[in-house]
Amino acid sequence: MTFLRKTLALSAVLAVAVALFGSLATTASAQSPPFSAYGTGAADGDAIAILAGSTECATATADASGQWGPVQLDAAVGDCVFAAGDTISFSLNGTVAEQTETWAVGGAPANAATGTVLTVAAVADPVAAPAPADTGNAGLAQSTSTSSIATLLLAAFAVVVVAGGRAASRMR
Repeated sequence: MTFLRKTLALSAVLAVAVALFGSLATTASAQSPPFSAYGTGAADGDAIAILAGSTECATATADASGQWGPVQLDAAVGDCVFAAGDTISFSLNGTVAEQTETWAVGGAPANAATGTVLTVAAVADPVAAPAPADTGNAGLAQSTSTSSIATLLLAAFAVVVVAGGRAASRMR
């Protein structure tokens, strides 16, 4: 019975350790380096909006030398959520620019020297971007419930293992 008791105690300790370190690892992964959006070639005072689809995520204003940014885009910025490979688009003074970038953890514009140089096509009448559909997120966006549930299940498993070990040792 001593061997059984030691095995069950070791299993319980390991389950608790996995639960604790698993929740810490989930927290640490949420702090990855952001994408850095910046550019040159704008006019002094130009308003730049950084977009995910038609949703405005962040803004910047060009300085006297035509530079704007850097704007740090985490995986979740305001109402925007980015994943590796997602397209970042821009608007210049309210008009959608022709240039896009690809979001990546710790990423930057394809041309690191100049950043994103924004241009817009000539349009007779400015067309406003349609408002995004409100589809809701059903409580799932930016949720960390998976790691919490896993932690609770592992803790419950540890309790069951310890209780089973105690019950088994009393049955002698």
